Amino acid sequence: MMHNDTASIFNATIAASALAAAFEVGLLEELQQRGQVQIDAYCETHDLHRPSVGAVLSALQSCQIVSLDHTQAVVEPGDLFRQAYLNKGYFSWLTGGYGQMLQNLGSMIQNAHRQGDFAGRDGKRIAWAGRDYGAQFVESHFEQVLGEMPFTAGADIGCGSADRLIRLSKARPDFRGVGIEINRGAAELARNAIRAAGVQDRIQVLQNDIQTLDPTPECREVEVMFSFFMGHDLWPREACLAALRRLRTLFPNARRFLLCDTYRSGALGNGDVPIFTLGFELTHAVMGHYVPTKEEWLDLFAESDWTCVGERAIDIPYSCIFDLR
Repeated sequence: MMHNDTASIFNATIAASALAAAFEVGLLEELQQRGQVQIDAYCETHDLHRPSVGAVLSALQSCQIVSLDHTQAVVEPGDLFRQAYLNKGYFSWLTGGYGQMLQNLGSMIQNAHRQGDFAGRDGKRIAWAGRDYGAQFVESHFEQVLGEMPFTAGADIGCGSADRLIRLSKARPDFRGVGIEINRGAAELARNAIRAAGVQDRIQVLQNDIQTLDPTPECREVEVMFSFFMGHDLWPREACLAALRRLRTLFPNARRFLLCDTYRSGALGNGDVPIFTLGFELTHAVMGHYVPTKEEWLDLFAESDWTCVGERAIDIPYSCIFDLR
């Protein structure tokens, strides 16, 4: 039986949620490590509902992400598994972090329902997903750019899970760090991860808004700042310009600011849109957040107290690291 185009869209929607679920319960990682999973044993070990797991795997098999044997008892990677494994964080970001928005999209685009925190995004899940796709597509670029100048104290603005600060503290025994995170769920995730890593004596997380944060002794020590995928949240332009200038007051000894962000693509409606881009621009449009183009960022830097000395493309579509001094 041939599927028409709308059936493919419907089935792909189910598979997207199935992929995020398989990631969340560790199935994708198990397949990546072992190459084959006995489904009954995995469900028993991890206290999973066997019929539900079977249905999730069937949905993934329909998209060639996994392959089930004829008894439906053993699962192996399918033709698209490697690509799905690399991109799994995007699926968790969308279906977990923005699941409530997608569920209520028809309501949220009605002006009468756009009151208060109507978007209902899950900051903890977004931070968790960002840790995965950041490791896949960002960190190697960041480490190379960061290593171009010496430092001992750093700040991660919008630190999410604090994974970047934790890695730096383990690689550099003299490193001290501060994370600033506005979302309570993400800040909780970060603090738990810092305690688990045993580096709470060198890293602290401030749950606060960078636009209203008061200077602290920890902030005064910072020599390099970095921020990943939250710069666009500071727009519109005048508000972002004020925030960039205020950073000089909050971090008076900072010589460098590595700002990594996704910019507006101009690609929507052209048919061949890469992964992440459509979801990123739709969710931010619904939230009422303006996403600037790369040219708008560069124009803003020229008016701020920061000089952009370079751009480093990363492996996320329409994204780069701006090196500000």
